[in-house]
Amino acid sequence: MEKIKESIVRHMKVLCEEIGARATGSKANTQAVQYAAETLERLGYEVTLQEFPCIDWQNRGAQLKIDGQALEVEVAEYAAPCEDSGELVFAETLEQLRNLNATNKLCVIYGELCKEPLMPKSMTFWNPEEHQAIIRELEEQKPSAVITVSFLSEVAVPIIQDGDFDIPCATVKGKYLPTLLQGKQAELTLDTERRQTTAANVIATFGQGKKVSFSAHIDTKPTTPGALDNASGTAALLVLAERLAKTEETFQKEIVLFNGEDYYSMPGEMTFMNQSLTVPEEYLWAVNVDGIGMKDSKTSYSFYACSELFEQRFERFAVDNDEFEKTEPWPMGDHMLFAGAGIPAIALTSSKITTLMEMVMHTPKDNLSIVDYERIAETVCFLDQAVETFTEE
Repeated sequence: MEKIKESIVRHMKVLCEEIGARATGSKANTQAVQYAAETLERLGYEVTLQEFPCIDWQNRGAQLKIDGQALEVEVAEYAAPCEDSGELVFAETLEQLRNLNATNKLCVIYGELCKEPLMPKSMTFWNPEEHQAIIRELEEQKPSAVITVSFLSEVAVPIIQDGDFDIPCATVKGKYLPTLLQGKQAELTLDTERRQTTAANVIATFGQGKKVSFSAHIDTKPTTPGALDNASGTAALLVLAERLAKTEETFQKEIVLFNGEDYYSMPGEMTFMNQSLTVPEEYLWAVNVDGIGMKDSKTSYSFYACSELFEQRFERFAVDNDEFEKTEPWPMGDHMLFAGAGIPAIALTSSKITTLMEMVMHTPKDNLSIVDYERIAETVCFLDQAVETFTEE
């Protein structure tokens, strides 16, 4: 176990400290992909880099003035650049937005329109009509820029994060809503850039026969080292791959490091689905690892597209591992790619990960200080033993 933990620490320090934030399309993301690919090649895996087009988004900051007074503001991820000034207009509901004359004005949306992040235009897995209606109305109104007001008072939660939304967009903390509503004129500068580039998934295979797939996403949001989300999952699979390469099985082992789970349109996942999941019968089952290794938390597992017999077999195996517990399905994450294709899938994450979602995940706070390497090492052993147990049965 100690050697496993040492390997995990080494991989995570490379990913989180030497490389850092690994946003899809960035130079750091390419470095992470190359590091993982070279690691897997040295272990004897056949490695493919599955490329796809994307945006390398650069953010150099934002400035906002309301009636000449500076107000704290943040750029919405993937926002187009702007340097605008003009009249402020406001909408709290979709009806108000439809009746607004926002053309060439700075449009502030809040309340019902900002009660949750809106799905990107190209998101096909889940995109509520309500979200689509808000985006359509904004595009029809053609404001010079959009300012969204967070539903949290002290956190500027971005409501629009979409590289296909071409109206410049900024976000402010909820506590600034009264200041905005009193304003008449605004000046907004977003110093951003969208560069067309390519990125790649890492797909590594070992052996012959039907596949058992182990996946994690290697990318992060632009401003986080992504220790739990998801260097822990990536490191676990790199160490697991080493252990699996030492055993002979009757099936093919597949390691998939998705690139784009934290990118607005999930391009890596879409590419994998369209190019690699065309014959679901090639797969026996799949495991996705995302968010493991949180301090003071057990590791949870959940089932998707699994038969009752499969679940019973897995639970019978897991019952002897005290640090693992079953949880209800969460239908967001890369495991849904496999489940959607009818492939039995298991998702592993930290049981208490939801407590970090609003204040830690996708921020600089998601760093190595909140990681329990012992939990990650246990996950590696758990998956290694699961493969052996299921093979025997």
